[in-house]
Amino acid sequence: MNRPKKPGWVVGLLLLPILAVPASAIGKEFTTGDTRWEVGAYAGLGYFNFRNSLFADREPDPPGNLSEDWNEFYVKPWITMSMPLGGGELFGEASAAYVRTGDDAADVSGGTADSTDFDNLYLGWRHGTEETGLFEVAGGRYTYQVANGFILSDGYADGGSRGGLWSNARKAWAPGFLARYVNPSHRVEGFYVDRDERPESDSETEITGINYEWSPDATDLTLGASYLAIDANELAAQRDGADVWNLRFYGRPFAVPLDIEAEWVKEDNGQALDASAWYLQPYWSWEEADWPTTLYYRYARFEGDDPNTSANEDFDPLFPAFHDWGSWWQGEIAGEYFISNSNLKTHMLRVHTAPLENIGTGLIWFDYSLHRPESYEGGVNSDDLGSEINWYMDWKAMDWLNVSIVLARTNPGRAVEEAFDRSKDFKYAMVYLGFSY
Repeated sequence: MNRPKKPGWVVGLLLLPILAVPASAIGKEFTTGDTRWEVGAYAGLGYFNFRNSLFADREPDPPGNLSEDWNEFYVKPWITMSMPLGGGELFGEASAAYVRTGDDAADVSGGTADSTDFDNLYLGWRHGTEETGLFEVAGGRYTYQVANGFILSDGYADGGSRGGLWSNARKAWAPGFLARYVNPSHRVEGFYVDRDERPESDSETEITGINYEWSPDATDLTLGASYLAIDANELAAQRDGADVWNLRFYGRPFAVPLDIEAEWVKEDNGQALDASAWYLQPYWSWEEADWPTTLYYRYARFEGDDPNTSANEDFDPLFPAFHDWGSWWQGEIAGEYFISNSNLKTHMLRVHTAPLENIGTGLIWFDYSLHRPESYEGGVNSDDLGSEINWYMDWKAMDWLNVSIVLARTNPGRAVEEAFDRSKDFKYAMVYLGFSY
C-alpha cells in the first residue's frame, strides 16, 4: 500500500514513552507489577570509500571521477514488554530509528538523505515453550525471515530518500500477521507481510505464505519448504500474482565436521515470470584448533532472461538481507552496489578464523559470471563479469562496541568492459562501529 513519509516530529511524539525512560534504565530489565520491561538502544556509524568504483559513469566525463566517500549514522531506541495473560504471555516491542547518509554521497549509496521511522511495533501472545510445544501469534510491524534470508528477510527498504543503505537499521515488515507452532522437530508458520518500501519506488508488494521445517530426532539436519503468494502493482508487474516455491536443506549429515547448505527457488507467474535459482554450500570446520577455522565453498545460480522466448525468465531476488559476510549480498563491492541475485552465477571461496575470542576475520573470493550474456545491458558477448576479493575483521572491542573493517577489490571482467568501457580495478574500504546498550 502507499504510505506517505512520516514527518520526524510525528514519530518523535510517538516515541516519547521510550525516550521518557530514565537513562539509568537503558540496557536493563525492570518490572511494574506482573509486567516485565526491557529498554535499550542500538547505534551505528560507518565510513565508506570507493576508488574507480562504478560499472557505469555516474558523473560526467570529463572529469570522469568515479571515486566516492560517504558516511552513515543511525540511532535506534527500543523497548519490549511481556506479561502473563490467559495462561500464556502477552508480549510486544516498539522501536524506531533516525538514519542519515551524508558527505556528498553519490547515487550508488542512495545519495545524501535522512529519515525517522518506526521499525518494530507489534503485539503478540504465546503459550508453551519450544521444548514442549510453543504456539505464538503476532500482529503489527515485525521482523520475519525464512531460513537464512535467501529470498525473504528485509521488510524495510532503506536507502534512497530514507538514507542508510548499508546500515539497513530497519528491517520490520509493514503491518502484517504471523502465526507459528514450534516444537523440537517441527516448525509451522503462516504469515502475511507488506514490505515498507521507499515512497519513490513503492511496488506495494504483499506476500502471504506458509513455511515448514522438519528436524529429525537425534540429528543435526533441517529440511524446509515454503510457499509464497505475491501481489504487487505495475512497478513490479512480474510479481503480481506470482507463486514462489522454496525447498532447502541444512545440517551435518556425516560424523565429520562437514556442514552442507542447499536451497532451490521456483518463481511462476505465467509469461510475466518463469524463473529459478539455487545454491549449494559445503563447509568444513576445524573446531578444536587453536584458531577455530572454517573453509567454505559455494556455487549459486540465478536465472537470466532468454530474449528468444516470450516469457520473462529473469529471476526476481525478492528481499534478501545480510546473513553473514558474503550472504546474501555477494561481495562488498559488486553484491552490495552493482549486481543483484539475478542473471548471475557465482563461485565463492571463504576462509574464516578466530585468532582471539573477541576477533573474527577472513578472506572471501568471488568469481562472477552471467547466466544469459545476451540479456545483460542490451547484450554482450562475454559472460565474464569479473572477480572480487574481500578481507574483513569483526572486533568486539567492548561489551557495547563492535568494530567491523572491510577492504575489497574487484577486477571487472570482459562483459563489464563491453557494456561500460571500464577496465580499472574497483577498490573499497569501510570502517563501521556498532553500539548496543
